Amino acid sequence: MGIVMHGDVGTTPPLDRTDCFTALDAAGRWWGADVPEDPGAGELAQLLDEVVERLSGDRSAEQARSAAELLAQAAEALRAVARLGGLLPAISLWHLRTALRQEALARGQLAEHNNPQPAASPL
Repeated sequence: MGIVMHGDVGTTPPLDRTDCFTALDAAGRWWGADVPEDPGAGELAQLLDEVVERLSGDRSAEQARSAAELLAQAAEALRAVARLGGLLPAISLWHLRTALRQEALARGQLAEHNNPQPAASPL
């Protein structure tokens, strides 16, 4: 299993549903969403959709549009969790981890844009 990156901190993927929701709650706040207390998957998906709209409106930055696409995929994974409800917990957890992975990739897109790496010097 891979490592999920959130900001500068590497963490192993959450092992349970509660940890996933806690991480997604924190991710929503990082993106500037007004996350309610104890949100469900559908609420988190809706919040990510709002972030996607905001990022998609930024026509000047390719990284913002790329991040928006990744967040849209995360929101779709959260909608799948909402549709499943309490059924098929292993599949729900897979969708939650997918949402976390996509969110981390989206955050990475913006980090690359905000902290470009210097060009490698010729030897």
